[in-house]
Amino acid sequence: MIFQFRIWGLVLLFILITLNTFSRSDSKKKSNYGIILFTSYLLEFFYIICYIVRKINIDRINILFSRIYYVLFVIVLFLYLYYFIQLILKSKYKLKDSVYESNILNFKRIVIGICFVISLVVIFIRSSYMWSLILILSGVITFLHFILILKERKYLDRREYYSLLGFSFIELILISFQIEFAKVEVLGTMIILLSVYLYFVLENSSIQKEKDLILLKEYGDKNTIIKQEFLRKLSHEIRIPINTIDGFSQMIEEGKDLNEIKEDAKDIRMASLELIDLVNSMIDLSILESGELKIINENYNVYDNFDDFVKMVTSRLKSKKVIFKSSIDKDIPAQLKGDVDRINQIVLNVISNSIKYTDKGNIELSVSCIKSKNICRLILKVTDTGKGMNQEEVNHLLNNEDDEKGIGLKISKYLLDLMNGKMDIDSAVGKGTCITISIDQEIISIKEDKKSKKNKEIQLVSFKEKRVLLVDDNKLNLKVASKLLSYYDIDVVTVTGGQECLDLLDTDHQFDLILMDDLMPNMSGVETLDVLRKIERVNGYYIPVVVLTANAISGMKDKYLSVGFDDYLSKPIDREELDRILKEFFIKNHE
Repeated sequence: MIFQFRIWGLVLLFILITLNTFSRSDSKKKSNYGIILFTSYLLEFFYIICYIVRKINIDRINILFSRIYYVLFVIVLFLYLYYFIQLILKSKYKLKDSVYESNILNFKRIVIGICFVISLVVIFIRSSYMWSLILILSGVITFLHFILILKERKYLDRREYYSLLGFSFIELILISFQIEFAKVEVLGTMIILLSVYLYFVLENSSIQKEKDLILLKEYGDKNTIIKQEFLRKLSHEIRIPINTIDGFSQMIEEGKDLNEIKEDAKDIRMASLELIDLVNSMIDLSILESGELKIINENYNVYDNFDDFVKMVTSRLKSKKVIFKSSIDKDIPAQLKGDVDRINQIVLNVISNSIKYTDKGNIELSVSCIKSKNICRLILKVTDTGKGMNQEEVNHLLNNEDDEKGIGLKISKYLLDLMNGKMDIDSAVGKGTCITISIDQEIISIKEDKKSKKNKEIQLVSFKEKRVLLVDDNKLNLKVASKLLSYYDIDVVTVTGGQECLDLLDTDHQFDLILMDDLMPNMSGVETLDVLRKIERVNGYYIPVVVLTANAISGMKDKYLSVGFDDYLSKPIDREELDRILKEFFIKNHE
């Protein structure tokens, strides 16, 4: 009777596999339910093979197939555990695919590792108690199912919570029955029942579509409210630096004292940097919500980066009566590998929040580390004497729910989730806040001279014999770039489009460098470069082309280099980067 049921179970599983495959929705792509069905199908198949082999009395083959059956059974139970984790993380991170995928990948590796070890033990270790050990392990895994569901129930909706709880309860009853009646094999039957149960309560296409629609509606409604509030606050935040820029620009126009004009210009520069940060935050928020933000890991010098970072923060505190202190542990390896720009962004957002809510006292940044083999865990602690937060505000922030504390902290928490980092907050109203950030980085070099700080002061060099072609559709951008290049005594020629650039090069290609915008009407920089390289191959000359673009989001540099640009310079133009590029092409390349 049981054998006949298992045959029908095999057919039923095949039908479920077919239904799951051809009614697949986008959300199902993130579920391992199809793998569970396939593994369950293999389990039933090997049970039938074992049954036939026992009937014809081939002991060696029977032992081998029985062990494979045991392995498949344990794997199915772990797959259910992994499935539960997927549901919880999917609900926790909702439509934030990039963070979801980063977190689920770690659990996937753990489950694969455990299943591999158990498979080796079951197949190669001979023991008459193997079946008993499998039953004990099954009970442990079922217990883990219960613990996980109860611990993370806040992330599950009502149907998911009670369905998974009922699922685990059925598991417990059947495993208890198997332990009590060892000679009656019911665990395979349990797999069939649970697979059918799971399909009809959670995994069929109509339920998935309904859940996706509800999720999208909730997410959309919440985001509409958040974005309206965000735009209101953003309008206020943007007007502050714009007011500074406009006001001091008028003072410069009317001013006569050169020293005073220089001070006003510095303030305009600081307000411009604030405005750039706001724009970058808007872009980052958009990218984060689309799930397309990528972490780009590169080698970087910790101490060089720290010095630059401290200078940047110090310059922002000039208008505040707040003392900024900083310290870095000398035991930190000199060179690490990670996304240093994102780490700087995270810490700067946290410090900016401290600056915003601290009117007096001090803000302190300390950097230390914990080393383990080739991994360095950076620990960055920001402590302030500001207004502080109550526990409810802290909890909202740590769960990515806080909007009152600004876009910066929300993005920081999101980036930390993406990089498998951690944020801890210790705060009290009226007493200040201490935010601790920990991120693992790969160690590249320990012995490098930690005091080999590169000279950041720009040493202007005259390049009288050099010619540079500027290509940009915006005349003010051409004016700014031409002014910056004039300090180097460079002969600058300007054109306002890609086709105009190509027309000029037809008659005069004696240029040492081209700085070219990308996002131009009619013919983009990428399209112009493609045509230019073809012409060069025919005519036998080569001019280095550096993309000069406001498209400065993370990852764009690599994309531009991959399509053939020789280097990358973002707008607004950084004097140090421009200096580096000019010396790179005019000095190093000709030594």
